[in-house]
Amino acid sequence: MRRYIRFLTGLVLLASLPACGSDNDTADLNITGVDYAGNGIGGFYVVDPNNEKNRGDGESLTPYSAGGTRCCYQVPKEWHEGLKVDVVVRYPLEGETGDEISASLAKRKAEGKLTETIHVDVPKYATPAKGTLWVQFLPDKKANVVVSELSPPHEKFPGKVKGWPVPTKEYKNKMIMRRVEINEGDLRSFEKAIQEGDGTPEQLERYKGHVESITKENSQLRQGLQ
Repeated sequence: MRRYIRFLTGLVLLASLPACGSDNDTADLNITGVDYAGNGIGGFYVVDPNNEKNRGDGESLTPYSAGGTRCCYQVPKEWHEGLKVDVVVRYPLEGETGDEISASLAKRKAEGKLTETIHVDVPKYATPAKGTLWVQFLPDKKANVVVSELSPPHEKFPGKVKGWPVPTKEYKNKMIMRRVEINEGDLRSFEKAIQEGDGTPEQLERYKGHVESITKENSQLRQGLQ
């Protein structure tokens, strides 16, 4: 969750980042993805359906997060009707164990679905185009794109979906319990070392301090469960 907060805090500076460059007819935009669906994104790129050379990669996304800035994707400086972009997505594999993830990968290979393409209309944007191509990943494997210098929380952001993603209670609880389980593994290791006297007196005292600290942290984490 700390990483998620840092991610979003850093992104408020995106509007000040320069675009990658442009010629007389087109503008090169930065590319940033945002996951509103809560599934995460293994990787993605955007490509012009009329020009495969016009493409740019985005960063992978953890659930309910925003990625960093990549460069670049070209759009006309002036918007026109019928402007489209293809978002080619690699969704995370299913499963928790190695066997489950391998089975998910094999299934996708067999089905030819290592990546999936979302065809998206580019909504009208200000002239001349500049800033960032925001790729907003939505539930049901849908996506929006928005061309703007502003980030989603800004009151004048032109996209239909505004603000940063809000994690569900279930996801927050899952992340809390994941941290608790990691802590409990460390706790067992320190308690075993103390019980067996595995270390110098100074080390054992430090282990006792770790036990106290971890126990306190887990108590606080559990209080945050919803």
